Amino acid sequence: MNMTLVPVAMVLFLIVMPAKAGALEECQIAGDHAVVMKCLVDADAQAQASLRNAEGIAGTRAREIDNATGRPGANAALAKTLRTFADYRTTQCDYVKALFASGTGADQALLACRIDLTRRRVRELQP
Repeated sequence: MNMTLVPVAMVLFLIVMPAKAGALEECQIAGDHAVVMKCLVDADAQAQASLRNAEGIAGTRAREIDNATGRPGANAALAKTLRTFADYRTTQCDYVKALFASGTGADQALLACRIDLTRRRVRELQP
């Protein structure tokens, strides 16, 4: 093999490789379709639990801020963003699923989308 092609190939690989693998990529190494789905279902349950926890902590912080300032606002703003995120996640992941035109992998793509967006939201809610 031409040794000058090796660095070029490595650079191209790094350019097209995602910065961080998502839930689908994490679970696809698990095995066949059924095993991948179980992995995604389990990851979704874990992500949902993390989101509930993060939302609870954010709610406590928002109420503390409202109490400390004597002005309502933080808790109401949080409540609005929680609703908006839930709507966005549903709509976005329905779109991702539709891209598969009900073909193989559509349900996996939907779950992976939910997991990825939920994990991102958990990070956003953390102080």
